[in-house]
Amino acid sequence: MSAAAGAFRRFLNSETGPKTVHFWAPTLKWSLVFAGLSDLRRPVETVSGTQNLSLMATALIWTRWSFVIRPKNMLLASVNFFLGCTAGYQLTRITRFRLAEGDSLPQLADYLINGPRKAVSGGEDGHSGSSNGPNSSASGGDALDRDDDRIHKVQGGNVGRGTLGHGSPA
Repeated sequence: MSAAAGAFRRFLNSETGPKTVHFWAPTLKWSLVFAGLSDLRRPVETVSGTQNLSLMATALIWTRWSFVIRPKNMLLASVNFFLGCTAGYQLTRITRFRLAEGDSLPQLADYLINGPRKAVSGGEDGHSGSSNGPNSSASGGDALDRDDDRIHKVQGGNVGRGTLGHGSPA
C-alpha cells in the first residue's frame, strides 16, 4: 500500500473523518462563511447587525470549544475562526457607518442588540407613528385607533361614526 493510500485510509477512519458528524457539520458550516463574504458586496445599511453579532458570539464560543472537546476538531475550529472574522468585519462596517450617520455609542449598541426600529408610518389621516397623548398605551391603543380609522376610510367613512354603515343615521 502506498503512503498516500495509507494517509487517506487514516483520514477516512479517523475520529473526525468523513464517516462522522465531526467532519460534515463544520464542512457545511463553511456556507455561513461564504454567505458572510458575499455580504461584503451588499450596502452596509442592509447588513444585519444583530445577525452578525450572533454569528460572532457563537464563532468565538465554538472556536474555543473545538480545542476543549475530544477529539479536538481542527476543522470545526477553523470554520468558526473564519466565521468570527467575517462577522467581526461586518460589525466593523456597521459600526463605522452608524457612527458616521451620527449615532451615539448607546444608540449603536441598541441597534446591534435589538436591530433597527420599525417606523410606524402614518396613513392619509395624518397620524404619526408615536403619540404621547392620553389615549396612547403600551399595548398599542393608538395604533388600534389608527387601524380603525383606515378601515372606516376604506368602507366610506360611515361605519362606527353614528351610522349603520349604509349612510343612514342610527
